Amino acid sequence: MADVLLNLVIEGVPNKLISLVAEEINIVWGVKEDLESLARNLEMIQALLVDAECQHTSKEAVDLWLKWLRDVSFKAEYLLDELAYEVLRNKLKKRKQDQIKNMNLSIEKVYQEAKRIGLSPVEIGNMSNNPRSDPSSTTHPFVDDSSIVGRSEEVNEIVKSLTSSEKDGNKLSVIGIVGMAGLGKTTIAQLVYKNEKVLRHFDHKLWIHVSEDFNVERLLNKMVESLTGTNSNLTVIEAIVRKLNEVIKTKRFLLVLDDVWNQDAKKWDGMRDCLRGIGASDESRIIVTTRNATVVSIMQASFTCQLGTLSDGDSWELFKKIAFGHGCAAVKTPELINIGRKIVAKCGGVPLAVTAIGGLLYFKKDEREWSKIENNETWAAMEEAGRRVISAIKLSYDHLPSLSLKQCLSYCTIVGKGGVETVESMIQLWMAQGLLNPSKGSDLEMEDVGSNYMSILLRTSLLQVSEKDGFGRTIKFTIHDLVYDFVEEAAKESIFLVPSVERRTGRESLLKPRTLILSDGLAHDLPNVRKSLRVLRVDDEDVKELPTTIGKLNLLRYLDISRTSITELPNLITRLYNLQTMKLSNLQQLPKNFGNLANLRHLYIGKDGIINGKPCLLPDIGQLNSLQTLPFFYVSQDKGCQIDQLGHLRNLRSNLKIFDLQNVSNQEEAKKAKISTKINLDSLELHWDTSTRDGSTDEDVLKGLEPHPNLKGFTMENFMGRSLPSWMLTTSHPLVFRNLEKIVLRNFNKCQQIPPLWHLPHLNIVNIIGMKSVNCIDTDFFGDAVVSFPALKELILEDMPDLKEWSGLMCHDSSHSLVKIFPSLEILRVELCPKLVSLPDGVASLVVLAVLNCPSLVSIPDIHSLRSLIALNLRGCDNLRSLPSGMENKEFQHPFASLRSLRLFGWQAVTSLPEQIQHLSNLIFLLIAYFDGIVALPEFLGSIHSLEELYIVDCQNLLYLPSAEAVRRLTKLRKLAIEGCPLLKDRCKKEIGQEWYKIAHIPEIQLLP
Repeated sequence: MADVLLNLVIEGVPNKLISLVAEEINIVWGVKEDLESLARNLEMIQALLVDAECQHTSKEAVDLWLKWLRDVSFKAEYLLDELAYEVLRNKLKKRKQDQIKNMNLSIEKVYQEAKRIGLSPVEIGNMSNNPRSDPSSTTHPFVDDSSIVGRSEEVNEIVKSLTSSEKDGNKLSVIGIVGMAGLGKTTIAQLVYKNEKVLRHFDHKLWIHVSEDFNVERLLNKMVESLTGTNSNLTVIEAIVRKLNEVIKTKRFLLVLDDVWNQDAKKWDGMRDCLRGIGASDESRIIVTTRNATVVSIMQASFTCQLGTLSDGDSWELFKKIAFGHGCAAVKTPELINIGRKIVAKCGGVPLAVTAIGGLLYFKKDEREWSKIENNETWAAMEEAGRRVISAIKLSYDHLPSLSLKQCLSYCTIVGKGGVETVESMIQLWMAQGLLNPSKGSDLEMEDVGSNYMSILLRTSLLQVSEKDGFGRTIKFTIHDLVYDFVEEAAKESIFLVPSVERRTGRESLLKPRTLILSDGLAHDLPNVRKSLRVLRVDDEDVKELPTTIGKLNLLRYLDISRTSITELPNLITRLYNLQTMKLSNLQQLPKNFGNLANLRHLYIGKDGIINGKPCLLPDIGQLNSLQTLPFFYVSQDKGCQIDQLGHLRNLRSNLKIFDLQNVSNQEEAKKAKISTKINLDSLELHWDTSTRDGSTDEDVLKGLEPHPNLKGFTMENFMGRSLPSWMLTTSHPLVFRNLEKIVLRNFNKCQQIPPLWHLPHLNIVNIIGMKSVNCIDTDFFGDAVVSFPALKELILEDMPDLKEWSGLMCHDSSHSLVKIFPSLEILRVELCPKLVSLPDGVASLVVLAVLNCPSLVSIPDIHSLRSLIALNLRGCDNLRSLPSGMENKEFQHPFASLRSLRLFGWQAVTSLPEQIQHLSNLIFLLIAYFDGIVALPEFLGSIHSLEELYIVDCQNLLYLPSAEAVRRLTKLRKLAIEGCPLLKDRCKKEIGQEWYKIAHIPEIQLLP
């Protein structure tokens, strides 16, 4: 929000702006002295500002002075932005010098008035609330050390109620989660939403944040958007219900209505009537989170979870995880533990208060700082439990180490209550508002400062994690309702945090917003806001073009038209010299002179830039030497589209995909991309095309594409070379892949070697797909270290038609000690390897094992030692004689006790179900498919007392279930599904089928064609 962006005055921004502008302006205008004078004047104001901010609520004169300063700072900022713009377009005018002189006079008057009303200068170095460190001078990579504490019982109760087959008399069952703010109602709902049993039980899941606006039409449209991923603006309720039925059909769904305030029974009745007409509403469920028990009473909840506060023990455990988490400033001494326990007691068992205060203390290093928090007067002002969470939020907010960080938090409220935004986008929005300014002399970029700010806000729970990527980094966040309300109030009380965001759904007249979000058309009066607008976002798929007046938004820094149907940009857009971020979706080509956008740092163009089946070429993209985000680049022989364009982009970050590498001639040409110098890239993908070609240049080209060792993710696709370059094969220092966490190698038709990866300490995921000439995996792949693949958790081998042998898991190093291979492997999937005869033993940590379409396989590992195995999936293994040995071994007290899910797909050599199944004492889910040779299911199925779900699929000749007595022993069985079994289906028809009496007691029965 932050309309008055006085970090221009407060955070030393003028020094940065003026130094950037003065160097070039001085040559043309000779105004260096005026600019330096302006900087000095702003520094004097800066020294007065802290005293003024503390006094403005109690002294009317100070309040008036601050408002005066606000107006002057506006003009100063606009002036400096316009100076930068004029420099960039080289159309400098003499009148700007007069404007600088006038600005100096204005600021001098402001300073004299401050002295008259008695404001005292404060040393700039003492302005931070956290003198320990400047948050923009060091990095704080966010690590989510917190976890849910003390809520497992509630989660289990809700899951049990959701998946129960018992009828409550209502056609649509509602489950309520009730409790005061900050207790974690939404968090518990999220845990339930992602629970494995819930995932299996419901065909569709929908999450809607409701808040105060319980509008049935809006909520139904949100359901459509949740299901389809596209905007829905239907206005006829019947049409929305039809749309929902088209997607859900006859399936059951789970709908979460988060943060409901509605106490109007008629509104709920209208919503319920609509929901009853959608899908299998008898078996569907609704979860409602609310602070008010009246809400769930109106909704006639069949089960209500009334959340209480955490116990003292659970509160302390949660606090420890956060305050003393990895990388914390403090050392856990007895003194700090004692103070910490006292502080936790003040939180009243409210999880949000505990996490907020724990996140604050994470950055405090000594007893003195902790004692200040313990004895802060805020606690005394809010004694009652319901207000203690506000105390914690206020303390965290007050101790944010800079005003610009508070402004960043304030701006986050544009996502709305319950809204979700990407971390990347929010940092770019902060940047567009001028809120991210590295300290003088720092080598950090604005994005680095933003990342550090985001880490602090997440750590202190002022923002909350919504989603993480495959590397464990937060990529989406949300803001809690309590924090949202608090920040809005704080904005009203501070002259520096005034809202400046306008959302338009019509064409009403504009004020002078800095951020404009349009959701209903794009007016042609954009020049009316050109003096103020920094951010423009258009959310309307009906918009097909930008007005030519877009080129007059001189100060625009952020343009997002990715939710429109715009396919072409006007050439005038290349006059937006201040533009930092541009987000597009359907663009077919860039306009001429796109390279004029010298300040562009982040460019997004749809998914991989494929528009109407054709790649979007980026001619002369190398001219944008400030660019940091470039998700893709298609190499072409067209002018300005060769790979050397990438060589000019030294600052690229995050992910880069390079396509059509067959258009690179040799190693020297590839080296011009300077991939090895791009130290900030996290992920690199190299793609050749899929056309038939000899690939004679691929090996040479790959040699020239060696990446920097900072890389975390690496993908190669359609490589046609026979051998790999040395930088991929070396196992000694320096290691190119030493920080690698994920590697994907796909469609290497001629390459006969898999690169050795056993030595990489951080490698989590290996996907090898379509390496069609590899016939053996042996010790070259596993290495001879004491521990091989120390961090690997997922291994996928797929579509390897020549692979015959996989050996070497039980090998020894040079000292004859047994090598530990795959000590952390949890997921192993082997698929489409038609010549593979056997799999190796010795992978003790497996959680999921899937062997699919390997028809030559005659055995799979002896897995009696797999105490962690939860899911086993066998399909298309026609020569497999039996299940793994060890499953029936009586020597073990709990044979195969961990297995919860088993999927068996029949194969020719097996004419009956394997007897080992009866020993799976904790099996919950069993799928039996394609056993055409079986006429009757065996009696021993009745021994699997833990079974909850049984699926029988495509067993064409199956006639008989086990005896009624055996089926009755399956006391936990709540679902039986029979599909593609015509004979058995007829015999199981309700009331009339010969097998019906055996299964009539089962709560849920599905008979499908």
